[in-house]
Amino acid sequence: MKLRAVALLLAVAGMPALSQALDLDRAERLFARHCAVCHGADRGGYIGPALNRDETRLSSGEVAETILSGSPSTLMPQHPAWRGALSQKDRELLAALITTQPRRTLTWGMQDIRDSLQVLVADEATLPAAPRYRIGHIDDLMAVMSRGRRAAGDEAKVLFYDGRTHRKVGEVATGYAPHLMDFDPVNPRWAYVRDDVGYVHKVDLYSMRTVRKVRAGLNGTSLAVSRDGRYVAAGSYVPHTMVILDAATLEPLHLLELAGVDPDGRMVGADAGMITATPFANWFVVALEQAGQVWIVDLDRRGMPVTAITDVGRHLHDAFLSPDGRHLVVSSYDDHLNTVIDLAEARIVRKIPSGCKPHLGSGAVIRSKGRLLGIGTNIGEDNCKSFEVTVFDMNTFEVVKRIPVIGPTESPAAHPDAPYVIVDIVGKGPNANKLQFVDKESLDVVRTLEVAGTLGHSHFPEYTARGDFFYVSARYRGDRSMGTPAGQLAIFESRTLRQVKSIPVDVPAGVFSRVRARTVVVGLQPSP
Repeated sequence: MKLRAVALLLAVAGMPALSQALDLDRAERLFARHCAVCHGADRGGYIGPALNRDETRLSSGEVAETILSGSPSTLMPQHPAWRGALSQKDRELLAALITTQPRRTLTWGMQDIRDSLQVLVADEATLPAAPRYRIGHIDDLMAVMSRGRRAAGDEAKVLFYDGRTHRKVGEVATGYAPHLMDFDPVNPRWAYVRDDVGYVHKVDLYSMRTVRKVRAGLNGTSLAVSRDGRYVAAGSYVPHTMVILDAATLEPLHLLELAGVDPDGRMVGADAGMITATPFANWFVVALEQAGQVWIVDLDRRGMPVTAITDVGRHLHDAFLSPDGRHLVVSSYDDHLNTVIDLAEARIVRKIPSGCKPHLGSGAVIRSKGRLLGIGTNIGEDNCKSFEVTVFDMNTFEVVKRIPVIGPTESPAAHPDAPYVIVDIVGKGPNANKLQFVDKESLDVVRTLEVAGTLGHSHFPEYTARGDFFYVSARYRGDRSMGTPAGQLAIFESRTLRQVKSIPVDVPAGVFSRVRARTVVVGLQPSP
């Protein structure tokens, strides 16, 4: 029987017939193995769009064709990349699942987290006392998230480079696409990686080995290490939770259900839009994306109580701290505002008008003509009339300048010893492989650079610890099924903007300098 006829029969006959006609268990296993890393374990959307009958606008045939042909302007790979993994029958089964089944409701509680813990190095005393590779200073390490073509498998790993010589010094496999990394600010050997199926990996930077891993949730991007190095926090999209882990053992200590009343008076569950730790106090700070709230979690008080700041904005996402860690600047997508919160007083002090759909990335703060300035990028939207970078005074939080740019921006990069603030142009347009450079003194765009040979996206610029180079993840557009790399790590000199090296990487994403461990905010990082 053809799939369209099956779908019609199921609609009439209901769930019992559906279970007979569609092997739901196999379909869900296929989805979990091949799709959930990008589209969400509950099929409710994550990095990729939602895939369920209530939100998918494509027919089953169109879904099957998309699985076959991919979407070259996105992270969706072409079918040749699936060779040996997905048969035609499997593709049709997935298409039927996506177009006939509702979004799933999934749970992942404390016992699930505890049971998922894997100890890969039983005795950490056997690890080396110093790096096994040559490097001038541990802060010179640059970590690059390599997603891999299918966001899973051997290509999914974190790559490590010496930021002075650009020599690869190690790699750590993650199994699924790594999303971000944070570093222990107390002990230089430890780093923590979050992958897109929710695992937290504890990595020994000296031996380049994962020593422990635990599944904190079923999907989720946010991650932070407390300023005393004792705790790790991981927020999840599926389900809406944040777990606080013992940083040494990754044992779960405290689980928070993320939900609250949003600015429109509705009680909603929420993703962890961002988590940060602040040196101002031993706190984690988390933004509840859909609830429009920011929570302060006190790690030194019994029970780790929460102080909630409400009415922060609609659709909260990235944020950054002031240099002293007292103020948080958090983006509110739907209000086109950046909200400033005084964490010491747990109150909103200002809402800064921004460009289309503010997206702060890791944020950046610079010194310019005696002023301390915050840099706000704006990821834009379809009907945005004017793209800009918003600059505001970090003492008064007044807007200083709106800098016109050629497209939406996502991740600002700055360094006290480099002359430019770098912003990446994102989206699907012809400028998505370009970077723009803002002079720190004039606050004007003085250079636009196209990353040659990518024909796709050039994102996530990051200065090396000493500020003399910057790294950029450049992803290629188009069919890379014949074995050619799916991207490159492009390395440039900071003053001349001359490209000094190109390193093949499969679908590179975020870039993180180890010097961030000693940095409250990007742009004022100390040199090694």
